[in-house]
Amino acid sequence: MLSAIFAVAFGLSLLKGRKPLCLRFAERVSGGILPDGAKAYCRRLTWVWFLILTALTLVNFALVFALSPGDVDPTHHTALSFCVCAALTAAVIALTFAVEKSVRARRFSVVFHTSGSTGNSKTVVKTFESLAKEVAMHRDFYFARFAKDTDGGMPVFLGTIQWDHMYGKLWMDMLPKALGAKADSDVIRTPEELAAKMRAAKRVVLVTTPSFLDRFTAYAGQYEIPGNVVEVVTSGALLTKAVSDAAERVFGVAPRQIFGSTETGGVAERRFPDESFHVFGGVRVAVRDGRLEVRSPFSFRSPYLMGDGVELAQDGRSFRLLGRMDRLVKINEERVNLAEMEEKVRALGFDDCAIAKIEGRHGDMLGCLLVGGKRLGPLELRKLMLPVFPKGTVPKRFRYAAHLPRNAQGKVVAAEIVKALERTEIPLHLSGDEHFFQGHFPGCPIMPGVAQLGFAVESAKKAYAIGGALREAKKLKFLHIMEPGHDYALVLSRKGEGEIAYEFREGETLCSSGTLVF
Repeated sequence: MLSAIFAVAFGLSLLKGRKPLCLRFAERVSGGILPDGAKAYCRRLTWVWFLILTALTLVNFALVFALSPGDVDPTHHTALSFCVCAALTAAVIALTFAVEKSVRARRFSVVFHTSGSTGNSKTVVKTFESLAKEVAMHRDFYFARFAKDTDGGMPVFLGTIQWDHMYGKLWMDMLPKALGAKADSDVIRTPEELAAKMRAAKRVVLVTTPSFLDRFTAYAGQYEIPGNVVEVVTSGALLTKAVSDAAERVFGVAPRQIFGSTETGGVAERRFPDESFHVFGGVRVAVRDGRLEVRSPFSFRSPYLMGDGVELAQDGRSFRLLGRMDRLVKINEERVNLAEMEEKVRALGFDDCAIAKIEGRHGDMLGCLLVGGKRLGPLELRKLMLPVFPKGTVPKRFRYAAHLPRNAQGKVVAAEIVKALERTEIPLHLSGDEHFFQGHFPGCPIMPGVAQLGFAVESAKKAYAIGGALREAKKLKFLHIMEPGHDYALVLSRKGEGEIAYEFREGETLCSSGTLVF
């Protein structure tokens, strides 16, 4: 009987010096990459299967004897006994598979959170098998690429990304272990840190984001950078050709850009000057409703419809991105694509921008965070954008910023755009040389209330692109004096259309506050 044959196979694999059958299967499925505790789990699982199959064998023999006619050889399998035994075996095996899958999912699955770049952050549960298969693919690619040096070492992985996100988990934890390489546990946050880490290493794999590459390459001339980078990997936001070219000049290698998501895992890659993304082996893609549909062993659900519009090549193995298609919002009965709107705003002469939907008591509206370009008031900005967008969809709130708020993966997060449009914090250091300290008061200089009000008004007008004059200052409170030699912060928050609340703070201490009406 099959149950007896399999019981013997499982039992023999448990002998000393042999590899348990479940461990062999797990290594084959995961490409040899297993989580901590998996070997012990597989050995226990092999014992479970051995005992279950042995018990099934004994029960089957007992049923054969019980159901066979008494006047014939008791070992003779009647049709009835065969059917009962087969049904029992199938039911027990199916139940065991289901229970084991549930236990394995709870024990070895990994929970990630999406970035929230197009909406609220979501929880995604990935099985370890899907992560291991993706890592095995990159491991096989780099074993061929990273020829070991004369000392037999592998490159050191340096990262500017958080390890608790999927990108960091794969590239800064699992892949280095699979390659037998070292990963520096420090999350690099500044160009100075990266330059120092590179000088301390022999060969380097840099795992980073487009935004960090942009910052680093802009000031690369200020640092002593060794030519020891063998690979640059980037993911998260989209890498532009200009930043890629700058990185290649600095590091000597064009960055490898990975396209995918937390939900799908890696889908494709590209290196400039090739602008097309090339699909990874084992991944199949198609276009449905203009969007990329992914069928992948790395995905938590297959097929999975992504929010990216693509132009698929005839061979079905490469594509060009056409922009996000899942940022559709409804404003004043008009459906607009925020990604398309941002492209049009940049074309008006701004270095960068981010548009978000703001929910209000009197209906929803759009807010626009602007970087660079000519400083204009809100009326001038609306007039500039009116020929570009339908009248009811022109943003009503504006704010200028030095840069867009980005997370650890280099993505612009929707919630942070709204927060930046509603609230901003401006540091203020009082050196004592400011003109308003003169005569106020001799021997005990303090910042006058009128100076505080003036600074708040000018800062609010700049931060929120307000062109009109101050009409009213209300709810003014002065609680603690502001003295020279101290560091303060001016916190601005929008309370309504043309209404800005302000607070001067020294750490947690509130010095003064009020509301400005324009």
